[in-house]
Amino acid sequence: MRIPRADPHPALRRMREETPVVKIDGAWYLTRYADVQRALLDPAIGRQVVVHEGVDDPLAMVRRNMFNLDPPDHTRLRRLMAPAFGPRTVARLDRRIGEITAELVAGLDGEVDVIEQLALPLPILVMADLIGFPAADAARLRVWSDAMLRSYHAPRIRVAGLAFVRYIEKRVAERREQPRGDLLTHLALSPELDHEELVSSVFQLVMAGDETTVNLIGNGVLELLRHPGQLRRLRADPGLIGSAVEEVMRFNGPVGHSRPLYALTDVTFGDVVVPKGDMIVPVLLAANRDPAVFPDPDVFDVARTPNRHLGLGHGIHFCLGAALARLQARAAIGALVRRPLQLAADPADLEWTPDLFIHGVRRLPLRVGP
Repeated sequence: MRIPRADPHPALRRMREETPVVKIDGAWYLTRYADVQRALLDPAIGRQVVVHEGVDDPLAMVRRNMFNLDPPDHTRLRRLMAPAFGPRTVARLDRRIGEITAELVAGLDGEVDVIEQLALPLPILVMADLIGFPAADAARLRVWSDAMLRSYHAPRIRVAGLAFVRYIEKRVAERREQPRGDLLTHLALSPELDHEELVSSVFQLVMAGDETTVNLIGNGVLELLRHPGQLRRLRADPGLIGSAVEEVMRFNGPVGHSRPLYALTDVTFGDVVVPKGDMIVPVLLAANRDPAVFPDPDVFDVARTPNRHLGLGHGIHFCLGAALARLQARAAIGALVRRPLQLAADPADLEWTPDLFIHGVRRLPLRVGP
């Protein structure tokens, strides 16, 4: 079945209603909320990555991180990373996010691309601050991240990956010689991380914290413009920004499906048996519009509560940086909607990411008033 990228929801609804567990191109797609939630929780379903796929392949080396590993390695790595996302760090970054956002939004005037001028620069600057990279290096990080996540061009991905790995290794060596009070020093001096785990963990912090936030901001602004009544409601009550961001993650979230999982033994969903070793793809976008869980699931409601969406995952692989992604989206969308806004392109002409995993528009032209 072909799933349109611009609006995958009608096709996903048909899958959920007619074939909620279906094999497509060798992988089992799950579209019901209960099945997706179970797949993300069940220890009989894992991530099973092969790390060493090539001697000089950055995409092999950088897979050895908590995003791609099962317990006990996942548990160990997540425990090492968790303190960096604790309340004190998040509170400090909340202030920093506000400062960065205010500066970026103040520079928006006339016809702008909100992806290029707000959604893209914000998370890179925030993650550089969190990890301990110099702010002056954010432009380089942006170039590498774009090549890795947005080019879909294998040679560019490889070149950018090698350059980013070398950059991380250089910064790690600096921290070991001159430690500082940042996350990079904490990881560089940890005896619990081998070289590949260290480089891969830093690499994935930037990658995972980048594109998800970019698309959350872009999709959020787009949905508010598509639903002017909800935009007016948010402007009248700015306190709804938190629930509005949650509704964006449910209604048209930045991640279409989880990373592929694997059946570690035969697993049954309803009357379908998924054999051991087969790939499983839990489709978050479909689960988040399941009428068994969400009343009026195709209605965008910035005040929806409760909202038990799975937009940031679930279980042991729930997004470690969820609090930061939410803070950035609240700050960026909340600041932007205070300005007069108008979509400067036909919604039908917007270019969407070519795969369902990363779900967002490549550009979002707006007319922004003073």
